[in-house]
Amino acid sequence: MYLTGEARHYLSSDAAFDSLLPVHIRQLSGIHWTPLNVAFTAAQFLARDPDARIIDVGAGIGKFCIAGSSMSKATFTGIEQRKNFVTIGNKVIKKLGIEGIELIHGNFMDIDLSSFTGIYFYNSFHENLVFSDALDNKVEMSGELYERYSSHLIGQLNAMKVGTRLATFWLSITEIPGCYKLVESHFNGLLKLWVKEY
Repeated sequence: MYLTGEARHYLSSDAAFDSLLPVHIRQLSGIHWTPLNVAFTAAQFLARDPDARIIDVGAGIGKFCIAGSSMSKATFTGIEQRKNFVTIGNKVIKKLGIEGIELIHGNFMDIDLSSFTGIYFYNSFHENLVFSDALDNKVEMSGELYERYSSHLIGQLNAMKVGTRLATFWLSITEIPGCYKLVESHFNGLLKLWVKEY
């Protein structure tokens, strides 16, 4: 994909990318936004061909999708329940002029993941267990929600087609279904790359 010099600049480092964001959102970067080197590695695995359709569950401001779309012709969708994050992310996408991204406001439990060929998951449910790590207080959080979200995601993973690719970063869900094979691990094991075998 062709990138303007401006887009290349902002995707050259995490600090450069963060400069696109409002200060209060930038302050979340160190913990909550995927580092670019991780995003590029995961996207390369998930976007194995131009027809790949990848979803980021709990996309935040869409940094993973932006990074992935900058290096691939695959389609990236991010779903995020905080509307202000979606608004900010879509402004960044427009500024950078990167295509092949859809950043939508909603809860992942309301969509069917089966139309996607790849899933990116950066521990989006953790804030329901450790409130001090929460991004803000704009959404409901509870241990019960953590269990419900985790159970739903595992159910969706089980229902995906054979060959589905999954990238997990800082995963706290206790287990990935046994039908997924771990094929690669990067960044001291924090990024794990999986393929559904049956």
